[in-house]
Amino acid sequence: MQSNRFVILLIIMALVVPSVVLAAMSSTNYYIYADSIDFGGGVGTSTSYNLQDSLGGYSVGISTSTSYQVRAGYQAAEIGRLSLTLDGSNIDFGTLSSAGVVASSNIVAVVDTNSVTGYTLSVSGVSGSSLTAVTDGIVDGAGNMSEYGLAVSGSHIAYSNDTAIINGLVMSSVSVPASFDTTTLTFKAVRSSGAAAASLSQNITLTAAANI
Repeated sequence: MQSNRFVILLIIMALVVPSVVLAAMSSTNYYIYADSIDFGGGVGTSTSYNLQDSLGGYSVGISTSTSYQVRAGYQAAEIGRLSLTLDGSNIDFGTLSSAGVVASSNIVAVVDTNSVTGYTLSVSGVSGSSLTAVTDGIVDGAGNMSEYGLAVSGSHIAYSNDTAIINGLVMSSVSVPASFDTTTLTFKAVRSSGAAAASLSQNITLTAAANI
């Protein structure tokens, strides 16, 4: 009996945080990511709000050009939080020995960020070999075809059908801060009755990046 064994060996997590600090000072116990020369200001709090202010900053504000952005002044600087966690890093479909029977497996990605512009979760690298990528939006083996693809589910998904896994594929995105935002990645594969026996594997790199 001919069979195809298909394994997604590794899904690598990567984080990208926009760099807004050109220089920083640090010591054994402290880290100062931004500084300014002012004559007043500080931190004020109330029951519902926290206010950080400075007086006397020179040329404050945000200036942009085609390639660069300058956030001048203490209040324009920011340092944020961005994390990506997966509940697994290896999917093994095993032996796809029954033609037309769809195999599927999930990995849950959780992104947490306080970025005011939110985040984007995407595929930033694909290598290895796989079955033929799905082209009609559903991995079902219709027409006795071998197919492979990825569906996503969650609150901020970029698409809902079965899609070919390619470099640059955006899976989820949101334009506001996200607290432990969950996206379920559902990998699917099916083989045709005439598929030659083979052992296939693929490496996929996922990137969570703060939007800028």
